[in-house]
Amino acid sequence: MSTSTPTTAELAWRFAAAHVLLLLPVVVGGIAYLLLRALRASQLRQEGNSPPPGGIGGWCRGAVGAETLSFLADNSSGRGFYHFVQARALRYGACFRTVLFGRTHVFLLSSRARAAAASLLAADPPHFAKRYVRTVADLLGEHSLLCTSHGAHRRMRRAVAGLFAAAPTAAFAAAFDRLIAARLLADGCTGRAVVLDAALDVTFTAICEMLIGPQEDAHKLGQLQADVMDVTQAMLALPIRLPGTRFYRGLQARKRIMDVLRQEIFVRRENGLKLDRRDDFLQTLLLKSHMDSPEEALTDEQILDNILTLIIAGQVTTATAITWMVKYLGDNTDLQEKLRSVQLDLASKHNDAPLTLQHLNTMDYAYKTVKESLRMATIVSWFPRVALKDCQVAGFHIKKDWIVNVDARSIHYDPAIYDNPTVFDPSRFNDDMKPYSFLVFGAGSRTCLGMNLAKIMMLIFLHRLVTNFRWEMADHDTSLEKWAMFPRLKNGCPIQLTPIRKDKMH
Repeated sequence: MSTSTPTTAELAWRFAAAHVLLLLPVVVGGIAYLLLRALRASQLRQEGNSPPPGGIGGWCRGAVGAETLSFLADNSSGRGFYHFVQARALRYGACFRTVLFGRTHVFLLSSRARAAAASLLAADPPHFAKRYVRTVADLLGEHSLLCTSHGAHRRMRRAVAGLFAAAPTAAFAAAFDRLIAARLLADGCTGRAVVLDAALDVTFTAICEMLIGPQEDAHKLGQLQADVMDVTQAMLALPIRLPGTRFYRGLQARKRIMDVLRQEIFVRRENGLKLDRRDDFLQTLLLKSHMDSPEEALTDEQILDNILTLIIAGQVTTATAITWMVKYLGDNTDLQEKLRSVQLDLASKHNDAPLTLQHLNTMDYAYKTVKESLRMATIVSWFPRVALKDCQVAGFHIKKDWIVNVDARSIHYDPAIYDNPTVFDPSRFNDDMKPYSFLVFGAGSRTCLGMNLAKIMMLIFLHRLVTNFRWEMADHDTSLEKWAMFPRLKNGCPIQLTPIRKDKMH
């Protein structure tokens, strides 16, 4: 009896069936493993022992710094670094984990951020401390208010608090108004102007006058401003200390700034601190340190680091906020006209006199315009805190040394808090705000010390501009500047100015 030979098709089928039978246990085992893993993750979440879902993509991806490279790629594009956060929030939800610059970061967004703000920002929790990325500490200095521990921060905050008292604040308002008036008159301010350039110049001059006194050497002041910008642009760079890199340029700029400030301190001490009649903030700190006990006296390094910190915090962030404010009003000319009408009426009541704090306190609608600009711009996108021990946040397990970021931008654009959050509408501030829904200046003991100075500069700039000029956008490109620590327009916000009155400035 003969046996028929299997056809090629039959052999192929038998071969495939054998492989299926061999792979079936592997497939079933893999499915079972994934199911068990999902069940375990669900159990851990219920017990509060599960870490946040991650954008790390495995140990290899985290080890080679792929997330950091992705973050830097977004920051070097016109999208800005917050695109990195948005993309991962869409993938993982309102709480996710990633690795940046070698450190694990957890981002809390929207309702989770608001819930965590009460415990992480409003108080000084014993198991959390403020922590920015290491590059910020390297560039601002270990004694900077932004980088110190709780105890050191409280001591430094007490030392610099005098800068923000009533008398210095009033003097600063008068000086800033003088500088704005001179700038508007000197430029002639007709035709096209770039808002960011003007705002950076006038805020830098004002902050420097307050901190280290008037600088007569224009070249020295210009170099100092350029160095401050190099420091700012290096804050989110890869920490590569090689010539030609942005981080190296930032470190060299910091060194030049420290040399200028040390020379200033040396000259004042040589001339005799008590004989020097200057009343700027540096003089106040030097005199205080000279008279304090050794335990309370500030070192030169503490003074230098915080003078640099205050210059950056006072100039770069405020100038950026002013730029966005002018853009929003340029895009909304009906609101610009409404504001102009209100401010011209106020100007007529104080007879065009120099602006004082009393005048600014009457600018209710202008202040709402400032607040709405700050909400939409959100110059500081999130506030970082480092875990000092293993703990629970937002129902997730947070390990020691992880950095938890309370995302302010997601709060400011949460439709559950703000109706039509992408629409510029100052009137939304007619109503009382929900707790922790407006985190422009942080919250709690680490609230920005200079927030009142920032409001003063924005109000004065806005009043002088809107009562003397109409403007419209000369370029509608919304691309962001590459490598900026604070999100700002690449084109600097060019506007077309039309004077309202040529014979008199309000």
